[in-house]
Amino acid sequence: MGRMILVPTDGSPCAQKAEELAISEAGSLKAGLAFLHVIYSPSTLVPPPDITEEEDEVLKNALARAEEAGVFARALLVKGVHPVEAIAAEAESGYDRIVIGRQGGGMLQRLLVGSTTAGVIQLAKVPVLVVPCGAGG
Repeated sequence: MGRMILVPTDGSPCAQKAEELAISEAGSLKAGLAFLHVIYSPSTLVPPPDITEEEDEVLKNALARAEEAGVFARALLVKGVHPVEAIAAEAESGYDRIVIGRQGGGMLQRLLVGSTTAGVIQLAKVPVLVVPCGAGG
């Protein structure tokens, strides 16, 4: 497969919007997709949660939508690594770009809880296409 697009997803409506755009783009470019789901617990006292059937469904649903559109896709599940680090590290494995959703939170929210999308933009060594969604985006 030639071109590959990395699509981080958590199954949220915002991530699904990014998935849809990536599937459409992959179809046009004759590219493949890799859907990446990161399971992470920010507390050092609490281990990352076990992978549940619900989280498996996140990747299964994304793969099903890609297959329905005739687009090659694979699923990647990473556990215990901060999402920004996991996404940036995976992106170095031969992807042409990252397509990621951005929640609509304001400045205060980004200062308090951080922003995965902003972190990915800073660390990624490939182009990042940000799909705005939600309030304010």
